[in-house]
Amino acid sequence: MRKTKLIMVSAALILVAYLCIQELPVKHAVSAEFDYIPKGELPLGEIEIISEHSDASGADWKILGYNNHLFPSVNGYMYVEGANPMDELSEFLTIYDHGSSGGKKNRVVLKGVLEKREGPRFNDQDGNLVLVSKGWEILYPIRGRDVFRPLASASYLSKWDYKDSSR
Repeated sequence: MRKTKLIMVSAALILVAYLCIQELPVKHAVSAEFDYIPKGELPLGEIEIISEHSDASGADWKILGYNNHLFPSVNGYMYVEGANPMDELSEFLTIYDHGSSGGKKNRVVLKGVLEKREGPRFNDQDGNLVLVSKGWEILYPIRGRDVFRPLASASYLSKWDYKDSSR
């Protein structure tokens, strides 16, 4: 009887330790202050674009602003090549907007070189802009974690937030 209790307590402690280790920060969310500007053309070249996943067909990302300037509404769409949060993060963080987060999606700052492309895949309506991304940051607060992690921090990403948990 005593040996069984010891085994159960040990197993519970190992499980709790494992779960706690998985929640350690891997990447911190960034806080930013934005000023609002009227819609307009985006400058091509080196840029930091504020965006969120697009539900529309065509380009994957909505352009919300650039270089700490936000537009009053979506200012177009773009494709991303290179470092893309959609390739790395769980769909709960990139694609879905949960009612618990007020229907808001996570916003990211994508850093890279913005180019205009031509061809059958690219058009003005779906987006002919391509960001060759060198990196990205997720903006605070992080929303829409899955139901199994109701107490997950809104200020950082953990191993559970990535598709590949070997991080």
